[in-house]
Amino acid sequence: MSEFALEARHLSRTFGTVKALDDVSLTLEAGKVLALLGQSGSGKSTLLRVLAGLETLDAGEVYADGRLVSDVRTTVPPEKRPLGMVFQDYALFPHLTALGNVAFGLGHLGKPERRALAASWLDRVGLGDRGGAFPHELSGGEQQRVALARALAPNPRAILMDEPFSGLDPHLRADLQSSMLATLAEAGVAALIVSHDTEEALAVADQVAIIEHGRILQSGLPRDVYRAPKSLEAARALGAVWSLDGTAQKGRVVTRLGSFDSPVDGPVVVCSRPEATLVTASDTGEFAVIDRRGVGRFLTLKLQAVSGDGGFITALVEAKTAPNTGQRVALSLQSEDVFVFKA
Repeated sequence: MSEFALEARHLSRTFGTVKALDDVSLTLEAGKVLALLGQSGSGKSTLLRVLAGLETLDAGEVYADGRLVSDVRTTVPPEKRPLGMVFQDYALFPHLTALGNVAFGLGHLGKPERRALAASWLDRVGLGDRGGAFPHELSGGEQQRVALARALAPNPRAILMDEPFSGLDPHLRADLQSSMLATLAEAGVAALIVSHDTEEALAVADQVAIIEHGRILQSGLPRDVYRAPKSLEAARALGAVWSLDGTAQKGRVVTRLGSFDSPVDGPVVVCSRPEATLVTASDTGEFAVIDRRGVGRFLTLKLQAVSGDGGFITALVEAKTAPNTGQRVALSLQSEDVFVFKA
């Protein structure tokens, strides 16, 4: 058994003049959850289809549990791969009950064994009493759990999930995410989850990979990618950032918020996250509060230099200590919270 449930090596796929995948490589470790983050058109859906065997390759190789399943000459059919699939719309068969949907992929077993195994998986996802219900009789959350049970019933090494929580009410997501992770851990199955939702990805993933324009910008542990992004695009993919233009000389860039190390000289972009931006009320501060937004314990402040030049900065502050609109403030940052990239 391979240490990697799934491995992609230098994948490329072009449609006409559009390069949907451009030298993409990533690995999904056995028993882990990898979140693939990207906006619409980034290539994440094409990558998922290639991994599942629903799309061919122009270059590269895909290995599932250490076995070659895709290259330019070979495409093992989806049903022959040790992979399960949960589609964005769940793709349940409307003419089959929940039990029938879960049993559908177990054709290699006899009918009694199929029904018993399907029933056991419905129990494991908390739907043991809903086996006779048809998809239209199930809620969105219940349909998602049926789709998960169907993907896991054939005992795959990994499952591929396309925006699995996007159609659900926000108050249901946390519970379903928690139950899904528990089910995957119990089954010992790895998962690749495609998402455009940063909070969702960080809530469920052991590792993240950021894709844009068909290329992997960065991958690694969520906290590492969040704290040390390699590009402005990667920084933005994992949460809000503000940015200012600057010019670096001799490895330093001077801004209104201080002087910081720069990896390059010349035009650069200096950025940080709102929660890392420290705000102190000061009558002589160089910044002023332009706007305040939010409810609850925290507010987001929009700030600009009193002189009016430069870009806007955002800061996340506690509501009870937040300065008022129009008030002057001083801003400060810890050097480890500042990212500087070539412009």
